[in-house]
Amino acid sequence: MEKLDKFIQNLKKAGGEILDKVPDGWHKTKALLGVAENGAVWVDEYNKELFLSENVVVILDKNSIVETMEDAMEYINTPGIFISGPSKTADVESFLVYGAHGPIRFGIHLI
Repeated sequence: MEKLDKFIQNLKKAGGEILDKVPDGWHKTKALLGVAENGAVWVDEYNKELFLSENVVVILDKNSIVETMEDAMEYINTPGIFISGPSKTADVESFLVYGAHGPIRFGIHLI
């Protein structure tokens, strides 16, 4: 499977979306890279809007997708965070809640 296809498949498994455009009103940021094996992106913009916005879109160059997390470590030289989908948490009764620790909706806009 091609890296891009694998990235998209794993992003969707994590609850993320692929967006054709940057929606109005969403917090927008850029990612240094994406990881095919888990659908995560590396974002070095580490501010409160990233965590407090209900909707976050990350702009990602599709040529910057690497195969594995180990590959990603070769390119990371700044503080940041891996994000692989919207914030999710569940209690002991398995009641799933979105947005408790970050965005309710998380999308990637590929360029």
